[in-house]
Amino acid sequence: MQRFLFLFSLCLCITGCTIPADTGGDTLTSVNDESFTGFVIDRTDIGSLVSHEGGLTMFSNIPVAHGVGDRVRIHYRDVLDSFPSQADGSQATVVSSPKPDGATYSEKEAIQQALELARAFPSSDAMSAYPFVTYTHYVKEADVWEITIQIYGEEEHLIEIGSNGVSVDHCEHSSLTDYSPACFTGYVIENRLISTENDLITFTNLIRSAEIGDRVSVEYTDVKESYPASATAVSSKVVSPPKPDGATYSEKEAIQQALLYYNEQNRQPESDPVAFPVIHFCTYHDETDTWTITINDVDIEI
Repeated sequence: MQRFLFLFSLCLCITGCTIPADTGGDTLTSVNDESFTGFVIDRTDIGSLVSHEGGLTMFSNIPVAHGVGDRVRIHYRDVLDSFPSQADGSQATVVSSPKPDGATYSEKEAIQQALELARAFPSSDAMSAYPFVTYTHYVKEADVWEITIQIYGEEEHLIEIGSNGVSVDHCEHSSLTDYSPACFTGYVIENRLISTENDLITFTNLIRSAEIGDRVSVEYTDVKESYPASATAVSSKVVSPPKPDGATYSEKEAIQQALLYYNEQNRQPESDPVAFPVIHFCTYHDETDTWTITINDVDIEI
């Protein structure tokens, strides 16, 4: 579990009356059940980080079994003023709501997936890049959880978690695939060469772990005109999706095989611009356990 760095800006012990356990719960969700304080968003060696209406608090000494995504109800006092704030969680109860009838995921499972996606959201200050779960809502008709997450100091993002995959409101659906749409720039087809929606770009400073067939998300600015185009990656991350349930190959493995086949059958001399394979589309057919990879004008089934 990722550990959070703390900014202990001012350590003052504020004493007073016990804070009600249901603070914030009714404003954090449309799925009302028992009153609660907030959602667990991380666990570390020193305690559990809880996102609630008032912000973020690291609670120590929580005596009950709990995990990321759980709702907790906590009576607490003597709050240490820091960022995040700190308090004793020894009077805690887990009150997570049950999975809705017919739902693919429980609220806890949906929050876990949303928080994992939120790790890739940009932040202007890495030291304070804490995610707040600001709202949860279940859409029964679509079997979709809507989880709203805000990175401290940044705008909110609505993440939809459902049986058909994951979507994020600030991402446009990629024209490169209909499989697990998510933010990504393109596919790695050679060392540092990325096949994007707008053709090919060679990136310097690309993340070293990126391999052929991987999806990568790249932040970059100026693109130099050439073929392929070239740019410097300000930041980059591998965001390849998991293998579909029951599939023989992952998307990455299928693309690797498709590129190998294409290069053997169709590649022209290096001096010819058409020598470069451009991935135009990638899709998975679960009924036949088949990947279709479109490279230039060639459909390759894996």
